[in-house]
Amino acid sequence: MKSMFFIGFMGVGKTTIGIRLGEILNIPVVDMDSYIEKKEGKTIKEIFNQYGEAYFRDLETQALEELAAKHSIITTGGGVIEREKNRKILGEKGLVFHLTCPFDVVWSRLEGDQDRPLVKENSRDRLLSLYNRRFPLYKSGHSITIQTENKTVDEVIQALLPHIEVE
Repeated sequence: MKSMFFIGFMGVGKTTIGIRLGEILNIPVVDMDSYIEKKEGKTIKEIFNQYGEAYFRDLETQALEELAAKHSIITTGGGVIEREKNRKILGEKGLVFHLTCPFDVVWSRLEGDQDRPLVKENSRDRLLSLYNRRFPLYKSGHSITIQTENKTVDEVIQALLPHIEVE
């Protein structure tokens, strides 16, 4: 079985869905942000504050390369698709699911979240602009788009399962 990657804007349910799918298929699940935090000994928030977004994106690419070799479910950060190199790795190394929902739903989930640097440092309008800029990148390439709005976790899983070949 190829690795499975979950991509999408922050707040669409990548980690929640990935964990549940891992339980169902008995496959390890790796949250990329947690992987980076453990490796660096710092939170994502601390990495952003101390070194900036570009440094974090370098760590993200390195983590993606390392994790792509593992047969697991990898839940990515929302910005992983910002780099063309990352999109290429995703397309070549596994099955990619783009989880999505309308921005208003995302905003209702994220508003006031102090643990996400991009939410804390940006207004609703700036996040909407980021969402609109990233959306075509999520859809480009090799991803299967799954809508999460008004769906339970198990309903999203049912939408994913037909695309997964279990060996």
